[in-house]
Amino acid sequence: MLDVFKAPSTASAQFQDMHFNYVLIDGSKRAEAERWLYELVDTPDYRNLFDGTEWASIRDVAPLLVCTERGHPLLDRLPLGCKTQEWGYAIASDESLGALADHLRGFITVHHPLGDKVMLRFADPTVARVLLANSGDGGVPEYWSPFSAVKLPDALWDGWHLQIRPDWLPEVGVGRNAESRVSFRLGELTLSGLTDTDRRATLVKLMQHLETHFPSRVASNVRPAAVKDLRTIMEQALANGYESLQALLHWGTVYGYLGQMSRWEAAAPGIYDLFHRWPGMAAEAQAREAAIVAMSSAGTQVQGEPIHG
Repeated sequence: MLDVFKAPSTASAQFQDMHFNYVLIDGSKRAEAERWLYELVDTPDYRNLFDGTEWASIRDVAPLLVCTERGHPLLDRLPLGCKTQEWGYAIASDESLGALADHLRGFITVHHPLGDKVMLRFADPTVARVLLANSGDGGVPEYWSPFSAVKLPDALWDGWHLQIRPDWLPEVGVGRNAESRVSFRLGELTLSGLTDTDRRATLVKLMQHLETHFPSRVASNVRPAAVKDLRTIMEQALANGYESLQALLHWGTVYGYLGQMSRWEAAAPGIYDLFHRWPGMAAEAQAREAAIVAMSSAGTQVQGEPIHG
């Protein structure tokens, strides 16, 4: 199964200068995406992928497929916003805008292994990474078919996943009427990978919390250690009953002050006890208490100082 927490490959740097003639925007992440697009370009050439489907009533949050010639302003916005917000990704394809839009519409809804139809957030870069993985890792070759390459932002690692279409992929026709296409059925491996994308999204928010309040913890030379440490803390905190984002942010604050979890017991035994005490309905209050103790233990004046998160 694809590890969605894995850092981008350094070998992908050879494709940095490649032109990507489409950008797929996740309208659920980029607020008022269509209006924003018209602010960038007077007459954008694009498709709202919910238009002409049963989802047209919520077209404001639809994926937008935008044709991007060289020098298109949207290509400049990718490195500025996508690596922090992950609101879309770039695609290289020989297909026409209409044919590519029809292909993507065929993945708006898919069949869950239990039989229900569910919406697939394929405009999310991490979801796309799962779909574009090798089939043995849960990937979906049919999704790859019209792409020659993709450029996917990674906010966790502040980098890019650049992938070229594998030679072994079968030729699959694109541009067929999306309404008449049978919905794709998710396999168990694909579903497991998609489930991991939600937990990774939480880890991204914790890393952004550190970047805002404890930038030295996520400097480029120590970022891999921070990702590993914070993921360990997040997974253990979830297992210990701290399920809300707010509670997890407080534990991120503890890490910001004290460092990796193995140091907590020696630095502040009270924090270690709080972390391993089942919180019940008091998870956020208990985690906040730990953050206050961490701030004090780190030699910071509690009075007048904010508790980050």
